[in-house]
Amino acid sequence: MVVHHVSFLSGLTNSFARLAGVLARLDVGVAIFFALSGFLLYRPFALAAIHGQPQPPVRRYLWHRALRILPGYWAMAAVALTWLNIEYLRSVWDWAIPFLLAQIYQPLRLPVGMEQTWSLATEASFYLALPVIAVIARRMGGRTPLQRARRHLTLGVVLVLTGLTWNAYAHGPDSPLPGLAVLWLPAFLDWFGVGIMLAVLASWPANRSPSAFLGGLAGSGTGRGDEDLWSATPRGLRIFTFAPGTSWLIAGALLWIASTPIAGPRGVDPATMVESLVEHLVFLLVAWCVIAPLVGPGSGGVPRALLGQPVIRFLGRISYGIFLWHLLAIEVCIRLLGFTRMNSSFWVLLVLTLALTIPVATATYYVIERPTQRLRRVLARRHDRRRSGTVEAGALIGAPVPALQGAASGPAAQPALAARLVPSADPTGPQHEGGDRDEEQAGREHDEQVRQPFRPDPGQPPPLGPVGG
Repeated sequence: MVVHHVSFLSGLTNSFARLAGVLARLDVGVAIFFALSGFLLYRPFALAAIHGQPQPPVRRYLWHRALRILPGYWAMAAVALTWLNIEYLRSVWDWAIPFLLAQIYQPLRLPVGMEQTWSLATEASFYLALPVIAVIARRMGGRTPLQRARRHLTLGVVLVLTGLTWNAYAHGPDSPLPGLAVLWLPAFLDWFGVGIMLAVLASWPANRSPSAFLGGLAGSGTGRGDEDLWSATPRGLRIFTFAPGTSWLIAGALLWIASTPIAGPRGVDPATMVESLVEHLVFLLVAWCVIAPLVGPGSGGVPRALLGQPVIRFLGRISYGIFLWHLLAIEVCIRLLGFTRMNSSFWVLLVLTLALTIPVATATYYVIERPTQRLRRVLARRHDRRRSGTVEAGALIGAPVPALQGAASGPAAQPALAARLVPSADPTGPQHEGGDRDEEQAGREHDEQVRQPFRPDPGQPPPLGPVGG
């Protein structure tokens, strides 16, 4: 997103340069971010529902989400509002709207220097909607894990169709919706839905026989009934979807297609209904092709080697800070260093923006994000100790206490995404904007527990640890 915004504000996006069209479509990062969030956040809910386990505690999930995004965001918002927007803030409500992430629901409420936070406001609304989506999926029922997995997958498809339908309606010539409706959560349910579908596939019940259709097409089953959905997928489709090299080449080709006028104007001009649908579909496919190799059966090798590099891991840790501060860094270049908006050197502006953003993002991580995550873990441990003390007291007085399930000793059938994204030994920090290691740790613990042989009486919920990041 830094490169995308620098290319636009320097004027390169609207020029005739060879890569201008591709740079204009680097906002595909929003689609990847939303899909990755859908995967990371929904996977613990999908694992619990598909395998008949209790749902992760919603209150803890929401509390951890708030701790993950609000402290750093509020620090940046205080600087942006005080420095660049103070003359427009005439009431308490004018201050409250951006601090409550409600700027996408009021016309002309995207403050200068933090325009990119519309996506954070949409993300926050998804955080609130996710438990409701999980409840709907759970109530769709299913007597077996396989039936429940199929119904969860169907719900993901419905979300994708809902997002596309909303965009068609919101961009229609006679739509009664306000202009900002294209920034509301329903407009991006298709991208979040992609992540939810991948979360369901990553939670697919093992030791289940595939359908005759998939098994017949694959032609590579072992005959023992131990294939999951992905390994039973036809080889050609598997290569198209889950092979890193092929998938990422396809993503690049799709991005080049999106750089043509078929996906709408490059700047801020409104897109037509057809252009909006084309862009959403292409970006949806790009997000799938980028993320699927990271969570599919072939996720070792190149993805792990690439994402395990120290520089990539460091940038992952501070990525949220980069997202928050980079537009303010561009404003520093324009207002204090003499750059001209829409008529500046792209490369010089990019280098200076990164030189200003990375140190501030690093400071935000170590001063705000990391201490907040430590505090969260301390509070979670205290809560767990209080709960375990209650259980032990009940056992001492002879009360019937359901056995707590610990982490299973057997390996999970599908390795966790965070282990591939950032295989770091540092347990304290968030690894990327969409979700940190603790978020996926909940999925790992769920994964290890629910993939054990199913028991009719699972007892109390397993100790999940923090759900969120």
